[in-house]
Amino acid sequence: MSVPLAPCTPLKAVVVVPPVRDFYFTRHRFSSLGARIVLGILKQYGLEATLLDFPSMSRNGKQIDIPSDIAYLGKYMVPGETGKLSYFTKYQIFGPPPEQCAQKIHSLSPTLCFISCFAFSYGSELIDISRNVKKFNPAVTVVAGGAGVSAYPLYFLRDTSVDFVLSGEAEKGLREFLKAFVNKELPYDRVSNLQWKYEGNFRASPVTGFADASAIEPVASKVYETKNSVFISTCLSRGCPSGCKFCSNKITHGTTFRLTTSEKVLSKLEGFLIDEKGQNRSILINFEDDNMLLAPEYLIDIMREAQDRFGALSFLAENGIDYRLLSPGFADHLISLGMTRFNFTLGSADESILENLKRKSSLAHFETIVRHIASRGIPVLSYFIAGLEGDSKDSTVDTLSLLSTLPTSVGLSMFYAVPNLAGFENMSRFDAIAPSVCNGSSAYPWNGTMSTDELVTTFRISRYVNLLKSREKSEMEMELLRKIRSDNRLYTFVKNKKGTSIIEVPCYDREMVRMFLEKVNTSS
Repeated sequence: MSVPLAPCTPLKAVVVVPPVRDFYFTRHRFSSLGARIVLGILKQYGLEATLLDFPSMSRNGKQIDIPSDIAYLGKYMVPGETGKLSYFTKYQIFGPPPEQCAQKIHSLSPTLCFISCFAFSYGSELIDISRNVKKFNPAVTVVAGGAGVSAYPLYFLRDTSVDFVLSGEAEKGLREFLKAFVNKELPYDRVSNLQWKYEGNFRASPVTGFADASAIEPVASKVYETKNSVFISTCLSRGCPSGCKFCSNKITHGTTFRLTTSEKVLSKLEGFLIDEKGQNRSILINFEDDNMLLAPEYLIDIMREAQDRFGALSFLAENGIDYRLLSPGFADHLISLGMTRFNFTLGSADESILENLKRKSSLAHFETIVRHIASRGIPVLSYFIAGLEGDSKDSTVDTLSLLSTLPTSVGLSMFYAVPNLAGFENMSRFDAIAPSVCNGSSAYPWNGTMSTDELVTTFRISRYVNLLKSREKSEMEMELLRKIRSDNRLYTFVKNKKGTSIIEVPCYDREMVRMFLEKVNTSS
């Protein structure tokens, strides 16, 4: 770690996680680990730094108007819809409005304001915060970073309120930036992954790359808690060597798989766990890694050592585990060490689609692993992606049909593009739309393989399958399921002053529902 040449009076800095505007917000998955790494580096360097995680500051979202660029989704939203088969019912902001966020930032009198963009789809939120910060104090230096910024740095730098953009991993360029900005001992063109403005022109450092394994900062975040339990997220690794065309991991973290040391991770967790154990609460640790099974012995050592040091723990991997790297015996080993649920990414049941997208798959192996884990009484959640290149209504129905026969809950990810993803290198395409179109929830037909009608219908069928698999169903839910099966149509619950009633969903792809129900009824 470089030794800072800190000024006599420490500069004040804020690290900002902007509010989120979307149809939904999974609070315990929004761990803001990257922002916390930035905070730690700033403090190590001697700055007086504060984290403002705005989405975590309010328990519930507040309804706002749907952005005009995704107003096409309005026809799929059913007023008063409720229950387990429902689609989204309102667009919301999670966290304070930008003006209030900027006022809070201003009250801390920062010299530097680092704003994190978790995904390009939330780019408007970053820019709104930045503009409001500058209204309060134009002298504040705004630095934008995060995965969303890394996808298209110039999109953010073009805005007059953003002074610098740091792409990629914070460990690679942030300390160099501080040496350049705070101590003036390094020119900006020697700061890795930096872009900035100079005399009205955009400048980019020729120095690029990703952090060495030894430089990776371990980080953990307490993201959710109840009276009896606490949920902690951490990350063990960086980089993905797989090269799947639909994944943007490599844009931010590269293609070289790297691990932080297990002792660093355990030391970071220790501060959380000792305190929580003293409160007699059950602890769930979530690994946010994409590829942790690439280092199986390393993972096992961390899980075993954590159990030995801190007592009974439960482990999750909600970002997904690669089923291709699991065997029944290895799954049993993870279960014995405290893995309480398995989240898998299937992608698609059509192996030819995945092969064309450079993703190897094996349906036979997937089915074997799912059935084995379920036989141990451990829940399984399997995600698939609708709207991939080469996808179709038929292939999606086949995937849904397969998952309906297996002992797993169904998770849907609707494909969304980000700048610089394979096939989406033309930046002008993203200049012409609002970033919110790049949300999976926007059901935008990026590849032209499935329409928005079909994507939203896939969403509803997925919820139908999960209700069908649910062990506990009310009488009304049983009636709803019977009506769907008998009529080959989609129905849902609507709540009004007179109570709850069953209505047909007004806008969906009827042929797709018929295809699915006929296929499932035939196979059963």
